Amino acid sequence: MKPLIIYYSHSGNNEKLAQELQDRIGCEMYEIREKKKRKNISIFVDFLVKRKSRLAPLDVEVRDYGPVLLLAPVWAGKIAAPMRTFIQKAQLTDYSFITLCSGADGQKEKIADELATLTPENPAALAELWINDLLPKEQRNKIKYTSSFRVEKQHMQQFDKEIQAFIDRALPADKN
Repeated sequence: MKPLIIYYSHSGNNEKLAQELQDRIGCEMYEIREKKKRKNISIFVDFLVKRKSRLAPLDVEVRDYGPVLLLAPVWAGKIAAPMRTFIQKAQLTDYSFITLCSGADGQKEKIADELATLTPENPAALAELWINDLLPKEQRNKIKYTSSFRVEKQHMQQFDKEIQAFIDRALPADKN
């Protein structure tokens, strides 16, 4: 089977990461979209009430691919609601997850725990790339800087080793 990239990106940052992965792997890529455009306040509300997202149909049969590479932001230590809704519906078993997010100590473990509750299998690879690592020291861990930061192609070079390590774990040679 062929690998597949499925991503959700509210700000465009994870879309840039998805494009970088697609350039390196050369596989198909699909975007998770919501039926209604999301406002920033709804991120907070979804977190509080654990509301599921209303997703637009995804024009791909996920079962025809493997492994599936998932990309989405992390909001307040949780996988973004649209991706969480997709994961619950897709019943994935051969997948990996990577995020471009603000970053926080212990967050990767929380993501792993959340994925364990959403899927019957653990991800082959799990990685997070921190926007905090791209910011000057005085701007790190300040939401006004991390949430407004927009990555560009040159920023992906700073994460080159982490991205390649993720690809190597997510797509072992015998699956390529």
